[in-house]
Amino acid sequence: MPRSYTGARLAGVALLAGSVAILVAVTAIPGRGGYGMSGPRFIPLLVGVALVVLSALFLLRTFVRPDEALGERCAAEDEVTHWPTPALLAGGLVAYAFLLEPLGYIVATTLFFAPVAFLLGSRAIVRDAIAGLVLAVVLFAAFTQLLGVSLPAGLTPIL
Repeated sequence: MPRSYTGARLAGVALLAGSVAILVAVTAIPGRGGYGMSGPRFIPLLVGVALVVLSALFLLRTFVRPDEALGERCAAEDEVTHWPTPALLAGGLVAYAFLLEPLGYIVATTLFFAPVAFLLGSRAIVRDAIAGLVLAVVLFAAFTQLLGVSLPAGLTPIL
């Protein structure tokens, strides 16, 4: 019986397209002049190349299956993968990106953390909300005070 990897292939194509779009967007970052080895686009370029390579390998894996070549029996990934979970996570990330500026890093991260933990299987909602708040405050303080990185304060203009 032939196995169908349609969902995994569609996800691979989407990942590859997104990775290529990121790599193209990196070229819009202005480089700095001079003789320095790295500029402001060096790390994003490395990340973009890594994303393209990993996405291509993921897509390739949907066509070349070493476990099937060895004769091992395994369930088709489309049958065992719960596709609504990554779709909901992607939707949550999009919502987080849109809420980050108006609500601020601390509020948006706190509101994002507990539902994602629930989606991934945690049922301790109060603990997850507290963990999200503590993590958001600690990371906000670390990035803004120690590293000098500006994060959106939004509704909580503290620190």
